[in-house]
Order: sequence, then structure tokens, then C-alpha cells
Amino acid sequence: MRIRIIVILLIISMKLISLNISGRIVNVDGKSIGNVVITVNNKAVISREDGNFRLADVFAEDKINFHKISYKDKTISAGDIKEIIILEEDIISIQGLRVIEQRKRELIGTSEIIVIKTGNSSGSAADVLRDYTDLQISGTQLTGEEQKIIFPGYKARHTLVMLDGIPLNKSGTAFDISTIPAEIIESIEVVKGSSSSIGGAGSMGGIININTKRANNKYMANASHAFGSFGLDKHSLTVSAANSKIQIYAFIRKSYARNDFEYIPAEDPETLRTRDFNDKSIYDANISLGYSGSIGMLSYKLLFQDFFKKLPGNTESLEWFKNSRLTGQSQKHVINYSRKLEDYRIKTDLFYSLDKSLYDNTRLDSPWSENIFLATLARNRQLSRGIKLHLEYLSDAFYVDWGGDYRYEDFKYTDLNYPDQSIEKVYRNNYAVFGKTHLKQKYFPYTTSLTGSARWDNTKNFKDHTSWKVEPEFSYENYFKIYLGGNVANGYTLPSYYSLFWKGDTHVSGNLDLKPESSLSWQIFSKLELLDNSFKVTYRHDDIDDMIIWIRDELQKWKPMNLSVAEIDNWDFELNLKFLRSLELGAIYTKSSAINRSKDDPNYGNNIIYVPDYSLDIDMRITSGNFVGDLSYKLLGEQWTNSYQATTEHLLPAYDLLNTRIEYSISWDKFEFTPTIRVNNILNKLYEIYDHIPQPGINWEVNLGIEWKL
Repeated sequence: MRIRIIVILLIISMKLISLNISGRIVNVDGKSIGNVVITVNNKAVISREDGNFRLADVFAEDKINFHKISYKDKTISAGDIKEIIILEEDIISIQGLRVIEQRKRELIGTSEIIVIKTGNSSGSAADVLRDYTDLQISGTQLTGEEQKIIFPGYKARHTLVMLDGIPLNKSGTAFDISTIPAEIIESIEVVKGSSSSIGGAGSMGGIININTKRANNKYMANASHAFGSFGLDKHSLTVSAANSKIQIYAFIRKSYARNDFEYIPAEDPETLRTRDFNDKSIYDANISLGYSGSIGMLSYKLLFQDFFKKLPGNTESLEWFKNSRLTGQSQKHVINYSRKLEDYRIKTDLFYSLDKSLYDNTRLDSPWSENIFLATLARNRQLSRGIKLHLEYLSDAFYVDWGGDYRYEDFKYTDLNYPDQSIEKVYRNNYAVFGKTHLKQKYFPYTTSLTGSARWDNTKNFKDHTSWKVEPEFSYENYFKIYLGGNVANGYTLPSYYSLFWKGDTHVSGNLDLKPESSLSWQIFSKLELLDNSFKVTYRHDDIDDMIIWIRDELQKWKPMNLSVAEIDNWDFELNLKFLRSLELGAIYTKSSAINRSKDDPNYGNNIIYVPDYSLDIDMRITSGNFVGDLSYKLLGEQWTNSYQATTEHLLPAYDLLNTRIEYSISWDKFEFTPTIRVNNILNKLYEIYDHIPQPGINWEVNLGIEWKL
């Protein structure tokens, strides 16, 4: 009898200390994952379509396993279960990049997408892309400096930058990607190749899609302070909270830098001068709110920036822009809604973007202060808003995405000193319908896929344009994997407001007769994978018609014209090696040729300016426990700075850079302290990326971050 009582009491006590667990399963983007198999001991449950699940009568030490095809298995002790469980897609790691293979892409459905996982990076989107891709980034590599992405052979205006699938570029203009803080970025998708059928105008060279972070932990707070060369001083704070339905993520940062680096003046190469009047002060703020429930998923994002930037100009005309400055604000609002109905998903995106700035160049010395075209005080205002509606259907072998979008833009330039130079408000409407289909079939060990996309655009004051893209792919899998594929596509880019409407003076003016630039592009690739190692070769050919360039007309006035025809060829060779688990090595070599094929141009057959003839990127990463070390080397070939190329006078020399980053994480209880040291241009090379635009020598940054999670 006594033994029975003891056994009963033991069972009751065990029942009392058992746990009832509930939570929600999401992917890294915060989207719910249904039909996940959850097992513990001999019990199993399946998560609902909204990702929610419940487990009864488990103990703190029990191991709970989460399993779903196309996602990594995850095992967690019951006592460590949080309200939000994050499953990562099945991935292949290469050179710090992760190429995600899954049935559907937000932008496109092939293995040609490179996805960069940012982790806890600091700085800007430009720093992330510089570290992990072979893309050329124009602009000085310092805080607050304008930086733009260039695909080989193209101009910066031919790169479409998107935020969670929403275009950020104003029509015909390049986007300053340094304005997006790295701290708010979850991942960056890089699509190489003409993609107007996906993103519309402005993506002739490719697409950069930035995916922002969402709250994943119940509570999280991160504070960091960074300091470094040339007066760099940054403070940032991130807080987030989440439960099964609500997610809140907020980020603020204050940045200041003098950017007073030394350079070699062209007129006296035996001396060094300081880049004065180059101060930058920036405030960034980001808020992200999300709700998941029976009505679907609803989210709102705000990106805000207030800036003060001095703009010293190039070193040949320092007196023309002495102590000039640009002040202003930028705000971007994005609302996303989606709801899944069996195999269908309805998605709606709304966006609103407003940029306002004041350019002040009224502090000039005599006689430049009397020049009405230099002593400028002017306001610039640009607005963009729109909506995108689309419907997705997804099965094991078939994916369809079709819908439409509307976009409105306006532009106004007000010269406060000389009102006659002002440009009254002009606007542009764009209506578009699009469709994308992805078909994939597996006949082990073979897999074939075909992706087709098309888009029709109607834009005010321009002819309708139909963009298309076709992408076949074949793969074979045994002890190794072989991929063969390619694509053919067309693209276009609209003229910018400045090119069309600029009033200028007796020497410069816009051109209302400009036509959109257009291109025809095709590429093929072959890739071999063996374990965690890979080698890939890609060839890409582009023909660009009606490229917009500035020339002197018969009255000797500078004016943009549709004159240039360009032929571009690129060879890419990519090698990724992984030694054991701690050492990764990646290398990308690109050979480029960009030739002027305008028959009536006296420079026919010459190289397109500022296209390096080759580039080499090598990155080595060492990971050991809480230590991460990166060493990267970049070599950029010669570039022509002028269309007249009879002599080497206008040939910009090749240059190479060696950079390193060291990071170490120290964990204690629920805190994690992560000091990071970055040193750029270790070899202290003094070089130029554009003629008379010098770059800094060796420079460093130390970031001290502490994070708390619950």
C-alpha cells in the first residue's frame, strides 16, 4: 500500500512539473510556416497553416524536433522553447554568401540569385555588398559619402534597388545605397542580368533587393558604439519584441565623420593635401510593425533619414565648391499585406517616398561668389507613391505570379537666388501588368526548370514598353552536381527628370526629345559542385541602344542625346572552396569589354568610359568558435576616363586593396558582447575611382556592440 501511494505521488508530481508549450513557427522573413512535423519522445503534432502549434505534458529536458522539407531540421530543449521558432531554408554556404534553393523567389526563380545573409553587420548596404560581391561600388568608402552599385559594363542608373520588393530609384537615376543602414538588413538578393520584366524600368544591369529585419525574439535590445579614422563616431540602438501575433522592431543611429583624409594633388605629386570641408552628420530611424492572424499578415515599415553633408567637389575645382553643403530629409513608408488561401496567396504592397533637400553653395570666395551658376541656393523635392497587387499560386512543380502596379512620381526644383532657373513641378504616371511562371520537374538524378516572365508598362509621355525574360536550367546530381542554364531578356531605362527638364544656362540644357534606353541581353552559365566546393563560369553579352550621353550640339551647348550604341561582354569565373569547417576561400575574376558601336560617332570602336577591363576579388574567412576573421583582396583594372583614347593620358591606373575584419563574441547569461575591428586599405594605397576624385588611404573602425535577448 505504501509503495502504491509513493508511485501515485511520484506520477502526480511529475505531472505537476510537466510543461504545456505553445508557439508559432516562422521563416527568417517572419512568414508563418504550416505543416511542420514536431516530434518529442513518441508524440508528434503538426503546425497549423498560421504556424501555431501546441504540445502538452512535456518536460524541460525533453528534446523537441522540428522538421519540414526544404527547411533545416531544428532541435530545441523544451525548457528553451520561445514563442517564435525560426526555421532556416535548406542552404549551401559559399564564401560567406548563402544561396537559398527553394521553390519560389520573391523576385525570380533560378539559381542565378545570390543571397547575402548580413548577420549583425554595421555600416550600410554598400559595405555589405562591397564585402560579399564583385560588384563595382562608385563613391568614397566612408560614412555619409554617396555610393552607388554598378554592374559590369553598365551605368549606376541601370541598377534597380528595391526594399522588400518595392523600387527605390527615381526614374532614370541611380540610388545611393549607403543610405540604407546595415543594421536593419536581414539579407540582400543580387540578380545579375537584365530584369525589366520583373522590376520594370531601370533594371537593365540587374536588381539589388534588400530584405529588412523583423522581430524574432520575445524581447531583444542591442546598443553599439563605433569610432575610427577621420573623426568617425556612431551610436545606435535597436529594440524589438514579438509574440505569436505581434512583432515590433525599431532602430535609431547617429553618425558623424569629418572625412578629412589626405590625398596626392595632381599638380604637385610630391606633397599631400587634406580633403577639407567634407563633414557628414546623419540621423537614421527605422520602425517595423507586423501582425499575423486569421485575417492574414500585415506589416508597416518606416525608414527616415535627416542629413547634413558638405560636398567639396573634385580636386580640380575646389574653389568652385568651397564649403558647399547639402541638408535634407528622406522618408520611406511601406505597407505589406498578404493572405494565404490553400495554394494561393494574395499580396498587396503600398509605398510612399518623399525626399527634400537644400543645396547651398553661397560661401564662395571672390570672384566665384559672383558667378550665378556656381553661387547656388536651391531646393529639390521628389515624391514617389504607388501600389502593387498580385496573386501567387504554388504547387510542387508549378509557380505562377501575376498582377499589376501603379506608380506616381513628381519632381520640383526651386532656385532661391535665380528663380528663372527653377523647374516647376513635373510628374509621371506608370501603369503596368506583369506575369511570371516557373515550372520545375525532377527525374532523379536530373532536374529541369523553365522560368518565363513578361511585363507591360504604360508611362506618361513615352511609348508603351513590353519586357520579357526566358530562363531555362538543367541540373544533374550524383556524387557531384552540375548546373547548366542561362537566360535571354530585354530591358529599358527611362530618362531622368534632370536629363529632360534641366534649364541650365547658355552652356547646358535638358532635352525633352530623349527616348528611353533599351537593351537585349543573354547569358549562359555552367556550375560544378562537389561537397561544399564549387566552380562556376558565366558569359554575358549585352547590346544597348539609345544610351543617353552628354555631348556638345551645333551651338556648343552641353545636352543629353540618344547617340550611343554599346556592346558589352563579360566573363565571370567563380571559385569557392571550404577546408574543414573553419576555413572558406572564395575568388571571382571578371573580364569585361564595353565598346562604343555608334557608327556616326568619331569615337566608334573605343571603350566606354569608367568600365574596368578586369576585376579580381578574393576573400578568405576563418571561423573558430566565437571568432570570425575575414581577409579580402580586390584588384581593379585600368579604366578610360575620356572617350578620346588615342593616348594613355586619360587612362585611370589599376589599383588593388587589402581589407580585413575581425569579430569575437562573448556570451554571458542572456547577454552577448561583440567587438569588431575593421581595417580598410591595409597597404595604404592612394588611388582614384574617378578622375580627380581621390580615395582615403588606410583607415579603421572599431564597433563595440552588446545585445540582450529573452
